[in-house]
Amino acid sequence: MPTYVAKVPAGLLSAAQKLALARAITTRHNQASGAPKFIAQVVIDEDGPTSTRYVGGEPASEADARGHIWIRGDIKAGRTPEFKEQVALGIVDDVAAISGVRREFVWVYLDDIAVDGLVEFGKVLPKSVGEEAAWYASLPEDIRAKLGK
Repeated sequence: MPTYVAKVPAGLLSAAQKLALARAITTRHNQASGAPKFIAQVVIDEDGPTSTRYVGGEPASEADARGHIWIRGDIKAGRTPEFKEQVALGIVDDVAAISGVRREFVWVYLDDIAVDGLVEFGKVLPKSVGEEAAWYASLPEDIRAKLGK
């Protein structure tokens, strides 16, 4: 299922901002795809104390006082260019509003991944868009209850 990883400077986001960012990315994917929200995963990866990002050979934090935010989304192959543009630009707008980082410094990369051989919750992921409900129904009850929240 789609996985979005946001690389952010350590300490940039509060817990409430992280939750808002995860919800915004999930909603953007859901609105563009029509797929249920429970399939989207969001990971917020804060740079550690020894991690420095560079753009053009200079520390990225030099470009903007709040730093850059990079988001990589691994999404099911076959999505249209229009889908990708809608999701990417929506994520840029949401992340900039939530984080206070200028939208010019929020970069999004959506990468197509083949779904062959991917397993989550012990089940092979659906190969086609629209098969998520059947996949969800095949999960154990306790997992469905957790995802249904």
